[in-house]
Amino acid sequence: MLSGIFLHASVSSATAFLAVFLNLPALILQGIHTYIHPDSLPSADGPQALLRRPGAVATSLPDPKRRHRSKDFTGSFDESKAQLFRLRLTESLIPSRHFFSSYRSAFISSFISLSNLSVCIFYPFANFSSLAAIPLAAVLISASHLLVSLLNLSLERSAARRSERRLSLLAALISFLSTFFILSHLSPSVFDFRISAAVSPVAASIAGFLGGVLFIPAARAARSFWLGTDQLRWNLSVVSCGAFGRVLLFISIISSFFSPLFWFKPLGLAQHFEEWRVCALTAAAASQLLALRPNVQTYLNEAVLCWYQRLHSGRVPDLDYGRAKVFLHNHYVLLAVVQFSAPSLLVLLLVGLSQLKGNLFDGIPFAGGLMNCSDLVKEMALFIAWWTMFIRSILIMLLLALYRCGFAFVS
Repeated sequence: MLSGIFLHASVSSATAFLAVFLNLPALILQGIHTYIHPDSLPSADGPQALLRRPGAVATSLPDPKRRHRSKDFTGSFDESKAQLFRLRLTESLIPSRHFFSSYRSAFISSFISLSNLSVCIFYPFANFSSLAAIPLAAVLISASHLLVSLLNLSLERSAARRSERRLSLLAALISFLSTFFILSHLSPSVFDFRISAAVSPVAASIAGFLGGVLFIPAARAARSFWLGTDQLRWNLSVVSCGAFGRVLLFISIISSFFSPLFWFKPLGLAQHFEEWRVCALTAAAASQLLALRPNVQTYLNEAVLCWYQRLHSGRVPDLDYGRAKVFLHNHYVLLAVVQFSAPSLLVLLLVGLSQLKGNLFDGIPFAGGLMNCSDLVKEMALFIAWWTMFIRSILIMLLLALYRCGFAFVS
C-alpha cells in the first residue's frame, strides 16, 4: 500500500510540475486570434490599439440615440473608427484575461485527477485496487471545482443575457423531472441503468443542476458550430474556421449525439457492448476537447460578425455597441474556454471513476456502511457522465434547429 501511495504522490507531483513548468493552460490557447478596437481619441500617429471598457473615456461621437440625420446628410465618416486590430494570444497576454485563475486551477486539478485515474485503470498489479479511495477523492474535488466554476460563470452578469439565465432555470426543472421519470419508470427496461429508487431523487437533483449550468455552455457551443461551419454560407474567412476546424466541430457534435444513444436497451444487447459504449462516451468527450481551439476562435470571431453587422446596419453605424461586444468577448475569452471544456472534462472524470476496479472505499478508516456503496457510486458516476453528454447534446441540437428554422439568430 505504501508503494501505491508513493506512486500516486509521484504521479500527482509530476503532472502538476509539468502543467506549471510548461504553462499548459496558456500553451493550449497560444496563437488564437483575438480582436481589439483602436483608440477613438485623436492621435498624431493615427489610431492606436487600446483595450479598455466601453465608456471609460468619452468619445467625440454624440449619443447614438440622438443621431437624427436627414436624407441630405453628406457628412464624412471617419474610417479609422471602423477598424479592428487582430493579434495573437501569447503566454504573456493570456494571464491578463479575466477568470484566468479559475481556468488554470480547473485545468490543473482535472489534469492531476485524470493522471491518477489512468494509473489506477492501466496499472498492472491487482493489489492496487485497494487504493481506489485516492482517485475517488481527486475526482470528487475536481468535479466539484468544475461544477462550481460553471455555476459562478453562469451567474456572471456581463457574460450572459437575462433570457439565457431564465432558460437555464427552465432547463434545470425539465432535467430534474426527466431524470426522475427515467430512473423510476424507464430504467432498466428502456435505459440500461441500475440505480435503486431510494437514490433516484438524489440523481435527479444532480441532473437538474447539470441541466441548469449546462444551458449557457450549450448555447455557446451551438453558436460556435453554427458560425464555425458557415451554415449561412457567408464565405467569410474572418467568421468561420478552417477546414480542419470544421471537421473537428462536426465530429464533436455527431459523436456527442450518438454516443448516449448506446444506453438505450435495444442497442445494448450485443456481447461486450458495455465496454464499447463506455469507449464511445470517452471518445465523444475527447473529441469535444480537441474542438476546443476552433470553438474558442469562433467565439472571438462572433464579436467581429457583430461589429460588421452594426457597422453596416444603418447610415449611422452603432460603433459603441460593436466596440462593447468586441471588448466583452476579448475580456471574457477564458470564461468561454471553461464553459467549452468543463462538460467534457467532467465526463472523462466520471467515466474514469466508474471504471475503477475494487471497492472505492477500501482503505478509508471508519468507512462503515460506505463499503457496500461502491457499486452504487460507480453506477451513479456513469449515469451522471451519460446525462452530462446527453443533455448537452439535446440542448445543442435544439438550439441548432431554432437557428435553422429562423426562430433564433446570432447577434
